[in-house]
Amino acid sequence: MSARYRIGTTSFVHPAGWLENARRLAGRVQDVEILLFEAPAGSNAPSPDEIAALARLGEDAGLTWSVHAPLGIALASEDPGRRRAAIDAVSRAVELTAPLSPHAVVVHLAPGEREGDPLPSDPAAFRRRAAESLREVLATGLPPAALCLETLEYDFALAEPVVEELGLSVALDVGHLARDGVPFDAVLARNLGRSRVVQWHGTDSSGRDHRSLRHYPRADALRLVRALRAAGWAGVLTLEVFRETDLDESLAILAELEREAAA
Repeated sequence: MSARYRIGTTSFVHPAGWLENARRLAGRVQDVEILLFEAPAGSNAPSPDEIAALARLGEDAGLTWSVHAPLGIALASEDPGRRRAAIDAVSRAVELTAPLSPHAVVVHLAPGEREGDPLPSDPAAFRRRAAESLREVLATGLPPAALCLETLEYDFALAEPVVEELGLSVALDVGHLARDGVPFDAVLARNLGRSRVVQWHGTDSSGRDHRSLRHYPRADALRLVRALRAAGWAGVLTLEVFRETDLDESLAILAELEREAAA
């Protein structure tokens, strides 16, 4: 079976602005992930005019868009003030990028007050708070299927009931799974059918992630490509790297893997 997925990368692989990066990427990838790692405010986010220009470029070049919502938020915090700040940050990102009709809005659901915290002592209460927060995000008008919870460093089974309850999608970060020494098989089996995005990158010998696929185990890479092809998966395979050299090398490696998987 031929690959049905579209290949994407991030909005910052070249030291320039949003629009110039997207123009350089048009024709090389089919989706660009707009990185809004901070709550949109001032110069850290595209202006409405830039969003309009990106939308026109997407129509002209056949690009789709994904959005990575702000980091460092706590949508399931026990503190109502922190939850409100998290809801507002994600909602502003959704509203700003709505003219792009994003394929996916990727959100981190921290297990506690921050990423890397221990698992919650009361998983049911955690899920209830998370669902309440995410319902408010969906009140912006974002379709539930476009809102993707990203797999993080904890066992994603904790968050899967929230995905099911709200009809959300998943962003499978196989790059981080490999970094953490976790095989992708189980989480892929449970979630590929509802995943709109697979985020892929390598981790170099220093432990730095978001590097070229040269730093991802070759046998696992081939196994992943074969699994995506066998499933007829039609989402966005995002090469989540932040340097153009890493992107070019990753695209070449992916082409090799696809040829081998098709043989």
